[in-house]
Amino acid sequence: MNKKIAITGHTKRIGKALYEAFPNAIGMSRSTSYDITNKDSRTRIIHASMNCDVFINNAHEGFGQVEVLDELFTAWKNKDKLIINIGVDAVPFTNWQVVHQQYPVQKVALHSHAELLQNQNRKCKITTLALGYVDTEFNKEYLGPKLSYQEIIDTVKWIIEQPSEIKHMVLSAR
Repeated sequence: MNKKIAITGHTKRIGKALYEAFPNAIGMSRSTSYDITNKDSRTRIIHASMNCDVFINNAHEGFGQVEVLDELFTAWKNKDKLIINIGVDAVPFTNWQVVHQQYPVQKVALHSHAELLQNQNRKCKITTLALGYVDTEFNKEYLGPKLSYQEIIDTVKWIIEQPSEIKHMVLSAR
């Protein structure tokens, strides 16, 4: 795979695993001064990603992930590029969920906005990868099957290799 890839949220969990799986990737995270909730920072993210072929919209903070999608799509709309949104299929109702009540609302907004953009006349492909439970500290109370980082990496690589657009994909553990 010879694609140039940019990833948000590259220093922890899923983002870190993806970043390490793509050796030439550009990583952007809050810890490296790329805050998706800040307009100037999002502008820098878009600028840093312009020469990339694939953008993995992974970082989540408030509605920042939706804003990054919208702004990057505006810049890439007429380019043969791919945006992969890391979304959610399963939202655990745990103590973590009680504290982060807006999380499912924000992820639904991401999915809905991607769908709206997919209905526009464009060259840029958009995929929303909706993940089931992932083996992270956020899901430690969930006792059912969980996705590994490797399963997510393999799926992202498969999406990138497809010649046609995969608009929405759900990935869950069995």
